[in-house]
Amino acid sequence: MKNVILDDKAKLKKLITEGGLTQAGIARALEVSYNTVYRWLNKGIKPHPAQSRHLDELFKAHVDMTPIFEDLFKGIKDPIDILKNKKNVQEEFVLQMTYNSNAIEGSRMTVKETKQAMEGEAVKGKQFFEVLEAVNHKNALLYLLKTIKPGFKIDEEYILKLHSIVMYDFNNKLPGKYRTGYVNVTNTEVKLPSAQMVPIKIKAFIKTVNKYGSSPIKKIAGDHYEFEAIHPFFDGNGRVGRLLIITQLLSKGYPPAIISIDDQRNYYLALAKGDLGDFRMLSQMLCDSILRGYKLLQEA
Repeated sequence: MKNVILDDKAKLKKLITEGGLTQAGIARALEVSYNTVYRWLNKGIKPHPAQSRHLDELFKAHVDMTPIFEDLFKGIKDPIDILKNKKNVQEEFVLQMTYNSNAIEGSRMTVKETKQAMEGEAVKGKQFFEVLEAVNHKNALLYLLKTIKPGFKIDEEYILKLHSIVMYDFNNKLPGKYRTGYVNVTNTEVKLPSAQMVPIKIKAFIKTVNKYGSSPIKKIAGDHYEFEAIHPFFDGNGRVGRLLIITQLLSKGYPPAIISIDDQRNYYLALAKGDLGDFRMLSQMLCDSILRGYKLLQEA
């Protein structure tokens, strides 16, 4: 498989050829001189790390990486087989997914503490519910891996099962059942559907969630936004939503996406942009997260 990581020079060229920017426009956006951009492009000079980060942000805002990833991930070895049968890769995947997904939701557990919890060890200084969140997420991932197969179809029963595992023993959160009242979500301005509308919205979601079209990654990004906008449960919506991303990707032969806690701010910002019908940032983030999952599979 070709290297999907573009260096700064390649990003600059794509900003010009595909992003519609000129060298002068890039210079203005990055607040550097025209000659600086010229040297980056033609003289082998590399941007400083801070400039490189700003260049990456500009690149993702103007160049759609999704088609590149769609093409590069075609025909790779079945990721389901690797995750099911390579124990060391499976364990690392479950650990990274559990730690990051729970951390995005506010968990204070470190990677080490998450591993201790999943292995049944005592975790000093942490409350029982924090340990339970880690164990539950691990069990939900193991159920996912046991169930998943190429072409797997998501249905309502599957979604409710994932939630029942993620929220096991959190009985006030109604494990495996839709919310029965209103919930307050701080990261969106869009009004959530009423509890009465949730089953109807989910049934509509199911009708389209297994149809991917010509760009599965973009479709999966849009599906994730739609699921989070329905917010069908009192708690666990983000964790179940990210498990559905994994399910969709694996069913289509893609590596899993590991959304990092380091991307938490951009993740919520990408979902907020979805409120305006703009899913580009979410698609780009999904590409980065798939690359993270691909690197993990490479260890096999």
